[in-house]
Amino acid sequence: MATPADRSSPREDGRISTRIRSPSSPPRGSQTAAERLTDDLIIEILSRVPAKSLCRFKCVSKHWLGLTNDRSYRKKLPQTLTGFYQGIELVDSALPFTNLSGSRHLTYPAFVPNRGRVKVLDSCNGLLLCRSYVVCDHGEKMWYVVFNPATEEWAELPKCRYYGPVATKRLCFDPAVSPHFHVFLLLAVDDLHGDYLTGVHVYSSETGSWVHKKKRWSRNIDVANDLPTIYLNGYLHFCANVDGSAGRLAAVDKEGRARTNFRVPGGLDVGFIQLSQGCLHYAGFHTDDDSVVRMQVYVLKDYDRKEWILKHSVETSHLLGGRHVKPLDEDFDWIAIHPECDLIFFAVAQEEITFMCYDMRRGQVTVICNNLEDSKQEYFPYVPLYEELKSLHK
Repeated sequence: MATPADRSSPREDGRISTRIRSPSSPPRGSQTAAERLTDDLIIEILSRVPAKSLCRFKCVSKHWLGLTNDRSYRKKLPQTLTGFYQGIELVDSALPFTNLSGSRHLTYPAFVPNRGRVKVLDSCNGLLLCRSYVVCDHGEKMWYVVFNPATEEWAELPKCRYYGPVATKRLCFDPAVSPHFHVFLLLAVDDLHGDYLTGVHVYSSETGSWVHKKKRWSRNIDVANDLPTIYLNGYLHFCANVDGSAGRLAAVDKEGRARTNFRVPGGLDVGFIQLSQGCLHYAGFHTDDDSVVRMQVYVLKDYDRKEWILKHSVETSHLLGGRHVKPLDEDFDWIAIHPECDLIFFAVAQEEITFMCYDMRRGQVTVICNNLEDSKQEYFPYVPLYEELKSLHK
């Protein structure tokens, strides 16, 4: 009787082929369909699934997890949220980063020279807008840089000739629409009637220059610069006061055109906007007639009709460890809504400052990390972009 070591079989040309197989190896017929796929074919399949599905497929096996983490394959795979950069300026030119597991580390971008300082101002679809400056013999030199941490490519923006007050600085980039990015400086004025926007200064990576756009709207818009902004459909969206009325959204495009016909869901406090699963989301707190405080999340599924739909509602006592009070600005800070999943990230200041996550589908609250230095520090969601852009260089 033939043993596994000397089993033979005829080939198509009539010769005898001997296949030597270890007695411990499973028979070929016992392999699953996934185990018979080559690595290149697995990556080709995974590159065609949404980022949310890719996260689940990483759990198929250690081999699949290793493939998705392989730098040579990452360029082909859809990416999802990996963590948050923090808007802290450190003396050693480092960028603080917190991943979804709660571990924190520092990254050192190559564009920062010795003695330089850098701070993240905004993030958008894998790119970071940073402010960097160095101390030299003639004083300080400051400039803006757009940086891709995944490829370590960057571009220094030319000096902007505008020296007036700026309400906010934001990066706008959508790789599905164009390989070029824009940087928005929303210009402001402070007079007897309050603060409001007077126009926008826009940098285009396609032209390599700044362009000033005077305001092309008749209403007074005041941007809430401590809240996130969202780039969608060619417009930069932000929470605002319009003609003195709070609880509105406004949007400005790179031509200086503005939209002010967005109304946020009524009766919500401490709200913020995010882009998740392709739709604008708005979250805030609402107190009902029985004095029960709830966090409510609305979604704008039809952008043109501007109709918000209630997506989720939960009592704050479930989020905040039994406290039924409405969170105050100094106690609570929105961070982000996951771009692919129904997860909300926020920071809470109780006995210590805690970075937390709430799963809207499962109703679960998870602590990501404790002992944050400041609950009001800015967190910028980061989704890696492995595409090389002509507007950036090594």
